[in-house]
Amino acid sequence: MTTVIIGAGAIGCMMAVRLAAAKQAVTLVARPATAPRLAGQGVHLIEADGTVLSPDVHIVGSVAAALSAQPPVDLIVLAVKAYHTAATAAEIRQTAAMVPVLCLQNGVGNEETLAATLPGIPIVSGALTTPVAVVAPGRVQVARASYWLGLAPGPLATHLPPVAERFRQAGFQVQSWPQYAALKWSKLLMNLLANAQAAILGWSPAQLFAHPVSAGIEIMAWREAIRTMRGLGIRPLPLAHYPLPVATRLAQVLPVSLVRAMIGRFIVSGRGSKMPSLYYDLHPRPRSHSEITWLNGRVVDAARQLGQAAPCNATLTHIMEDLLQGHSEAAAWQGQPQKLWQAIQSHAYA
Repeated sequence: MTTVIIGAGAIGCMMAVRLAAAKQAVTLVARPATAPRLAGQGVHLIEADGTVLSPDVHIVGSVAAALSAQPPVDLIVLAVKAYHTAATAAEIRQTAAMVPVLCLQNGVGNEETLAATLPGIPIVSGALTTPVAVVAPGRVQVARASYWLGLAPGPLATHLPPVAERFRQAGFQVQSWPQYAALKWSKLLMNLLANAQAAILGWSPAQLFAHPVSAGIEIMAWREAIRTMRGLGIRPLPLAHYPLPVATRLAQVLPVSLVRAMIGRFIVSGRGSKMPSLYYDLHPRPRSHSEITWLNGRVVDAARQLGQAAPCNATLTHIMEDLLQGHSEAAAWQGQPQKLWQAIQSHAYA
C-alpha cells in the first residue's frame, strides 16, 4: 500500500523521506512546475547530526496522478498550507478516491473544510512539533532529532484509522488523543508565539522577548487564545511533552514579567534568531496568501462567537492582512512595538 503526501514543502519532504527510508511506498505530490526537477534530483533530509537521508521517492505533479498509481493508496497526507486546503480537497474529490486523509496543517478549521468537501472520507487530525526548514527545493533540514506526531480522529469520526504504525516504523513518536479540537488548538498556542508580531516588526523571536513592549504583546495575544479555548471548553494538551497545561495556567495568573521570563526562555532556546513562518509571508515581499487567518484570525472568530473580544489577535491579523494586500507598507511597522501597542490599545482593529 502507498502513502500519498500532497505538498513538497518542508513538512511534506520530511515526511516523504522518513517514510521512504523505512522502506515504505511513498508518492510525493509537488507543484506541476517543480515536480520534474524534484523527480530528477530527488528529495533529501538533513538530520540534526548532519546525516543526509536520500531514499527513492516517487514524485508526481498532480493529485490525480498520485491517486491513480499502483500499488493502491491507503492514506493521503495533506501537507500544504492552510489556504490551499479547500482547493486540494476539491482535487481529491474529483478522483473519487475514498481514502483516509491525514490533515497536518497548522491552524484551526482545516479539518472542517476537508469534512465538508469530502463527505464519507475519514479525516485524521495531525500535529507535528519537529522544527524543519527548507534549505533548497527538495532539500530540508531538521533542527533536532525529535520526531513527534500527534493524532486524533477528525470531525464526525469515532475512532482513528490504523495509520499510526507506519509513522512509528519511520521513527516518529506517535501519541493519540480522543479530540481533534484539543490537538489543533494546543498546536495553535505553539504557533502563535513570536510569529505574527515577528513578521510585522521584522524582529526575531529573541528580539521580541528582549523588549518589554513586544514581549507584553506576545503575552496578551497568548492570554486571549487561552481564554478563548477555555470558553470553548477545550483544555491544552502536553504535545510532545511540552508542559502546555501548566504553562497556560501560569500564564493567566503570574505577573507579566514572570510570564515573559518563562515563555521567553522557551522561545529563545527553541528558535532564537530563526524567523517564523509568517515572516516569510511578508519578506522579502508580500505574498498573496497567509496562514494568519487560520492562526490569530481563528482566535478572533472564536472569541466573537463567545461574545468576547480579542483585540491583540485582531490587530495582528488585520495589520498582516493590510500588509499582504498592499494597503500599508512594511516599513510603517518595522521595529515599532510601541506603535503596535497603541493600535491594540485603541481597539482600532477589534
